[in-house]
Amino acid sequence: MKKVLFAIVAGLISTVALTNESYAQTQDDMASVASAKNYHKKSSDNVSDNSSAINLNMVNAKALKNFRKQYNVNNEKWVLEANCLIACFELDNVSQSVYYDKKGHWTDCVKAYKEDKMPRDIRKMIKQEYYDYKILAVQEIETYESHSVPTYIVTIEDDKNVKQIRIGDGGMDVYKEFKRS
Repeated sequence: MKKVLFAIVAGLISTVALTNESYAQTQDDMASVASAKNYHKKSSDNVSDNSSAINLNMVNAKALKNFRKQYNVNNEKWVLEANCLIACFELDNVSQSVYYDKKGHWTDCVKAYKEDKMPRDIRKMIKQEYYDYKILAVQEIETYESHSVPTYIVTIEDDKNVKQIRIGDGGMDVYKEFKRS
């Protein structure tokens, strides 16, 4: 399970690293990153370089049955990571990556979308605290351990900062923060 969560976090980090602007490292030990303006990518872009697309006949039957029962799509791309299978697809302008372990059990789901698809209560929490910021992208993460209760990573920006805000368990905190140079 740790490896699956590591793959999710690696996907989040690699997605933020893709950009056309750069940010300088500050004295506060903030990492330099690329612009998050191009953050909203297809789910298959969030998969690490160590993964490989596989044919449908190579997908675990239990995972495929679970997937077909849960989602009404036929255009998914299946990817094999070190310890998991990932079904990547887009539905209603929401990019989704659904993770299964090697035995075909559902473990995680990551959804990526823009502000217009956000739940109203989550958007309200962000806008009340960060009213001068623009919402760039949202990632909604559900895991088996969280009993499918989502955690949101919302990327926001103003003219001086880019922040990733984490919302989960009724609380909100700054997950990562980057200063513009």
